Amino acid sequence: MPALITTDLVALDADLGTDKGSVVRRLAELVAGAGRATDAGALQSDVLAREAQAATGLPGGIAIPHCRSEAVTEASLAFARLSPKVDFGAPDGPADLAFLIAAPAHGDADHLTLLTALARALVRPEFVASLRAASSAEEIVRLVDEVVSPAPAAAPGGATAAAPPAQASAPATPRKSLVVVSACPTGIAHTYMAAEQLEKTAKAMGHQIKVETQGAMGIENELSPADIKAADHVIFAVDIEVEQRDRFDGRKIIEVPVQEAIKNPKAVLARIGQPA
Repeated sequence: MPALITTDLVALDADLGTDKGSVVRRLAELVAGAGRATDAGALQSDVLAREAQAATGLPGGIAIPHCRSEAVTEASLAFARLSPKVDFGAPDGPADLAFLIAAPAHGDADHLTLLTALARALVRPEFVASLRAASSAEEIVRLVDEVVSPAPAAAPGGATAAAPPAQASAPATPRKSLVVVSACPTGIAHTYMAAEQLEKTAKAMGHQIKVETQGAMGIENELSPADIKAADHVIFAVDIEVEQRDRFDGRKIIEVPVQEAIKNPKAVLARIGQPA
């Protein structure tokens, strides 16, 4: 499978203009110049149409403009470390890191799985810090490859290491049992970032949680009727209508925008148990 990102799709400490339209255009030109899109202008238009639905700026100086486009022939990531920073609509200011996620209109599941892995990595502070510290395009490519296609750890002698045995621990009683549905219009990035933030934060708070995503690959990790019935609370982190919503008839639902779940998952989870 061709790589999602190569060195010719990376621009470091680059002046790509002062607004998101110019940044998107320049990144789209990188994708087209690498032979991965037939028309940079068409790709730019599709990305900006997605931007019009909801801003793709994230807290911490990150932007992830993205789309599915008929102009894209090969799923691609174009990355820029911006100088100057550019406003992509994040609540805490402009972005200095921008990933253009360009997926074919009818992308295959393997590539979409890799894009999902990147989206989940972008909510991890250590990964973001490594992007800022990278000194070359080659290093950026390596960092991205490590999160989208992690290599198994090798044991002495070249064998793949077995997972270490689980450490015994005192039993803990989770405070709540939660089920979550996450979905955004494109289903490439925000869907999975919201799922990652809610899952990570809920587990840190001692809750049991199961998350269903409704993204570019359809419904993944579908919640069973038993999961839904057993849950103390149902959370929808969505910007579109939930598929098969009637599964949740009769349940009290906390519904928030996807960006809210990404930006402040603790505040979302704090709503558990509050009066409707």
